Parts: sequence; structure tokens; C-alpha cells
Amino acid sequence: MSGAVNNNRTDEHNSKPRVLITRPKHQQAEFIDHCKQAGFEPQSLPCMDILPESSDLTAQDIKQAKLIFFTSRNAVEFAHNIVPFPWADSSEKMVCAVGRATTRMLSKLQQKTSHPPIAPYNSEAFVTWMKNQPLPATALIITGKGGRDVVETYLLEQGCNVVVKAVYKRVLPAISDAQRLKVFLEEPPDIISVTSDDVLRNLVNIAGPEYADVIRQLPLVVNSNRCAQLAERLDFELPAIVANPPGDEGQLAALQQWRSNS
Repeated sequence: MSGAVNNNRTDEHNSKPRVLITRPKHQQAEFIDHCKQAGFEPQSLPCMDILPESSDLTAQDIKQAKLIFFTSRNAVEFAHNIVPFPWADSSEKMVCAVGRATTRMLSKLQQKTSHPPIAPYNSEAFVTWMKNQPLPATALIITGKGGRDVVETYLLEQGCNVVVKAVYKRVLPAISDAQRLKVFLEEPPDIISVTSDDVLRNLVNIAGPEYADVIRQLPLVVNSNRCAQLAERLDFELPAIVANPPGDEGQLAALQQWRSNS
């Protein structure tokens, strides 16, 4: 079943644009609250589940590493379930995070970092920063299964001894046909919030051929130029809006800017 987006909205709904929240369910509550406060009508469709991955991360891995790098907030949360924080004194070794949400989660768990995250808060920015730092002899990367290997590749190329521990995995959630019908046809969104490449791919898979035309004509707010380019390759009709900075603050600002321009 395909077709145009249903624009038969009440006056109340017209004053409150509907934004589809596609991030994992356990990460939605705060952003949904912010969207409501900003005058949007949030709609939840988790397009990814985050589950623990069997990991052999040990205290010895932590002790031996001169650099510890966390690739996401999920990496912090699931690692904490294996070896509780705090892990190490950041004055004795480099403890770094890819972005601000990851850093905040470390701080919440009483783990200090050695340096603020590097804008625009991705692996490439961290590698660029590392090129001006002393190369650690050993590094521990805490990440998710199947994650990007940009930092690992750079460190290995420089002769660093790198250990990678995947502490969680991303899976496609089960979405009922009734839920798909409601979200994509009966109460379609005006704009979609996407937080990662995997979430965007899963959104397309969940929509399927029945609702592909519905989602591809809608505007997207994404967290990176890389994801915007992916949206183009996936045949979304409108250029994706890239949040600046990436994350909740930038996404909300992008949503508000989109509304003012609509």
C-alpha cells in the first residue's frame, strides 16, 4: 500500500507538527518531552533495539590500556553493567568519548574524561585530534557489535596495540502491521527524527514497499552529513536537515528552524 501523505489534520494538529521519533525506545523519553515543550506532537516508532552483547571485557583490559575510547552512550551504559565505573584516573591514562552525550553518561557514572569531545563529535574528528597527541602504546575501544572502525584503523596503522570490546548489539525491532498502518498511513508524521545510519536503514525496512512513498517524501532531521548522504542514496526526495550540533540540542533546533520555514 503506497500513496501520498494524509494531510487531513485538525487545526490543533496543524499548530503542532507531528515528529516521528525513531531512536531506540529507552532513549526516547527526554527528547519526546523536549519536543512537546517546543510545541511538537511527538510520535514514537523505535527503529532499533539495543541489547547486551556477550563480552569478555575485564578489569585487566582496562588496567593495561593507556587510551580508553567510548564510541557511544550505549557503550558506556553496557560497559558499566560488566565492569562498574569509575574505571581509571584520567590523569593516569587517556579516557575519551566520541560525543557530548557519551561524555555526560560517563560523568553521571562518576568516570572523568581526559579531554572534552571533539566537534563535530564523530570518529573522524577524534582521529584528527589524536594526530596531534602522543600515540598511546595500548588502546581499549568500547563499542557496539558491527560499529565503525575508524579509530581502530587509525591507531593500528600507527602501531598502537588495540583491543576492541563490543558490549552491545543493534537489532531490528518487531513492528506490527497495525502499528505500521497507524504511523505511515492513518497518522503520518510531518517530519522524521533520525539519529544514526542504522536507524535510517531500519526505518526504510520497517516501512517496506507498502509505505516507501510515504516516508521518502518527508523531511528528515539527521545527526551527520554521512547520514544525509545515505538518505539521498535511499531516494528520499528532500535534502536531509543536518543537526548542528549533532544530538538532542541540535535536532530540536533543526526541528524549530524547519517549522519556521514551513
